[in-house]
Amino acid sequence: MRLSRNELLFVALGAILGAIVAFAAKAGLVVRDGAFPPFVIVLLGLGLTELLVGYAAGRSPGTLVGMPARFLAFVTGVCVLLLGERYF
Repeated sequence: MRLSRNELLFVALGAILGAIVAFAAKAGLVVRDGAFPPFVIVLLGLGLTELLVGYAAGRSPGTLVGMPARFLAFVTGVCVLLLGERYF
């Protein structure tokens, strides 16, 4: 399966969100074992971004990015989050 440009940008956004949340966790802004874990912040960030871009483009949000790209973006974001918490 080939990913489109929009899907590749969405995967890159997942990695960027993972890095941002990792920096926030290292700074103490996000509690790692709290009621709202960091991976949920990555997931909500991806969802809200897709909603906002879909609204701005005038298309329904489900048509912008395919499900395999969503899954890859989430996994990439969580992996960057876990590595970032350890090495940043």
